[in-house]
Order: sequence, then C-alpha cells, then structure tokens
Amino acid sequence: GVWNHLATKPMSGNYKRPSPGLTKPEESDPYRALNFVLDRVLARMRVILWPFRLLTRAANLVSACVWVLSNEHTKRSFGHCGVGVRIHGRFFASAPENLHIGDNVHINSNAFLRAEGGLTIGDNVHISRNLLVYTMNHDYEGACLPYDQNKSTRPVRIERNVWIGMNVVITPGVTIGEGAIIGMGSVVARDVKPLEIVGTARQRVLKHRDPEHYAELDRARRYGGMSGYPLPSDRSRKPGE
Repeated sequence: GVWNHLATKPMSGNYKRPSPGLTKPEESDPYRALNFVLDRVLARMRVILWPFRLLTRAANLVSACVWVLSNEHTKRSFGHCGVGVRIHGRFFASAPENLHIGDNVHINSNAFLRAEGGLTIGDNVHISRNLLVYTMNHDYEGACLPYDQNKSTRPVRIERNVWIGMNVVITPGVTIGEGAIIGMGSVVARDVKPLEIVGTARQRVLKHRDPEHYAELDRARRYGGMSGYPLPSDRSRKPGE
C-alpha cells in the first residue's frame, strides 16, 4: 500500500535513480485526445458553455429535492425520530429500526450509519459532512479467514449538544459525552468525556523526497498530467512563466 511504499527504505547503494533525460520514451498517453479537447477546443468555447452550468445547477436542485423527500420517508423507519431532525443530501442507515434520534438534530450529506448494534443521537447534535459510524464488526475469531459471516455488535451513543466535524469516523462501542466537540478528520475509537474537544494527532514526517531527484525533474520540466502521464513539452511550464 501507499504507507508501506512511503516507509520502504531506499535500495542498496548500487542502485542509481535514472536521470529523467535518459529514460526511455514513455508509453502513449491514453489521455492525449481528452487533453487536446479540454485545452485546445473547449478552452476557447467556455464563454458559450453557460447553458451547461445552468443544467448542472438544475440537476443539483432536482437531486437535492429527491434526497429531501427520500430522507423524509426514511425517517419513518427509525426507531425514534424527534422534532426538527434535518438530513441533508445523500444518507444511508442500515438497520434503521435501531437508530434513535432526538430533537433538533442536523445531519449533513454523505452520512453512512451502520446501526445494527444500536445508535443513539441526542438532542441538538450537529453533524458535518461524511460521517461514518459503525456499531458492528466482523468476527475474525470465527470459523473462516479473514473473518466469517457472524457479526459482533456494540452500541454507539452520541449524547446531547455534541458538534461533530467533517470526515469523522466513530467505531463500535463509543460514547460521546454531552457537549463534546469532535474535530475534522478524527477517528473516535474511545469514549469522549462530556465537554471534551478532541481532534486528530499532529501529522508526523514519514520521510523526505530526494532533493536532487526533485530538482533534476523540475529543471527538466518533467510534470505529470492525468494519471501521472508526462505533459507534452509545450505544456510543461513552471508556475508564473
């Protein structure tokens, strides 16, 4: 994976990174035709493409209306749904009968809730985009590898007046105490006490890029385009040129 790749030590001392000027020609760029259309054709027509912008806005409006109506219907299947619950955009909840939501709860788009083990959200909870909550897990000590068909469940409880930021993951068995704040990008794998403000740990440096290799590629104006395929020489300009 990416992590292993970044953590891998350099090869033995006999290995020398090939010079970008000496490498063999790359395979044909499959995006060449698309790049030509985007950069040479459509770029000169942008002023007359406004109808497509209007179509996009109309499509987004229709999509938003569909999700509002769908989510209102979905609320009927909740174990409990309080007053003033607002679910915005794309939403998924498995075993919704095990989902209990209090009053004045706001859930933004792309929430994905696995409620098999029981999920309770208290009053006045506000949740940003892309929340992921799991109350179940596979049984890795069962009859098959890496896991079998059995599920283990542990309830998740989010108490009243909690604010949850964007891209938060909450694992099975967690309780988030009253008035807590969960920062953007957090993985909540333990209980959060009332009024605590929690966030992700500071980033750490895994390694550094080879400065000589970086400078050599930059001097040669070797910049990657779509999927990393090298840009043609006439498009490989440095910023500001």
